[in-house]
Amino acid sequence: MSKQVLVIGGSYFAGRVFSMLATREAGYSLTLVNRGRFSMTHLPNVEEYKCDRHDPEGIASLPLGHFDAVVDFCAYEAGDCRGLLERLPCQFDRYILLSTADVYDRSIRTGKDENTPLLTQCPPCDAGMYMYNKMLLEGEARDACAARGVKLTILRPAFIYGPYNYAPRESWYVEKIVKGTPVPVPEDSDGRFQFVYVKDVANAIIACIGHEQAELSAYNLAGPEILTYRKYMEILAEVSDIPFTTVPVTVEQALRERIPLPFPLTAEEDELYDGSMITRQLGLSYTPFSEGLQRTYTAFKGVYTPR
Repeated sequence: MSKQVLVIGGSYFAGRVFSMLATREAGYSLTLVNRGRFSMTHLPNVEEYKCDRHDPEGIASLPLGHFDAVVDFCAYEAGDCRGLLERLPCQFDRYILLSTADVYDRSIRTGKDENTPLLTQCPPCDAGMYMYNKMLLEGEARDACAARGVKLTILRPAFIYGPYNYAPRESWYVEKIVKGTPVPVPEDSDGRFQFVYVKDVANAIIACIGHEQAELSAYNLAGPEILTYRKYMEILAEVSDIPFTTVPVTVEQALRERIPLPFPLTAEEDELYDGSMITRQLGLSYTPFSEGLQRTYTAFKGVYTPR
């Protein structure tokens, strides 16, 4: 059955892929509210309103009706969830918040599931404020949804990868390969990490919209494969159709020279999660990492190959 979905954001990376998948494969009708930088009206059954979520009058005056769900891709700052949910003039049954797996207590490094304690203070790292704000926004969402009498689903993804990713992670590697630049590899790194393919994130949202069992739940989104830099490079070499060279570096050298290696370098930074609950409850299947990276490599190779 077709669903009516209001999307906050919806034109970048995960939001873009969700919009494409929801309209073309799930047959949903989407109403997108964003700043209008990248239009998605070329997709079927898409209506767009140009409005900044921080404009209270603009949000309150949107000509909206009833929706099966509101999906929020771009809540980052304190007050974003509360302000939106208090001002939206429409009626809706469920609010889906894209959070992050980084909301968990940083002292617990492995096997974090949905019952793991959350942060209680801002971590002393570069992304600490982002993590702490996401934790606070989850609390905002719970309170605001309770006040409006709507269901809440929180999704906590690990590293999202895939086509359209604007974060310089997998694209950083593909650009070096295409341009023939040696790829630095931290030979003494013992950091471990997990990924979730962007299409799996989109499918998770669709599953939450369509299943009543998702009521008042938070779900981790993390593929079961645990990677290291060594394993990542092995898979990258397998999917690349261009031979490339690597240059060994140490963790200390990478930090000193500010080489922008995008994943945890040390065991103290491990980011390991249990993403199985959404599989058990809602039937989500995770894309094997080698398959997802192959698609990602192909997409970004086209971006960086001279025309």
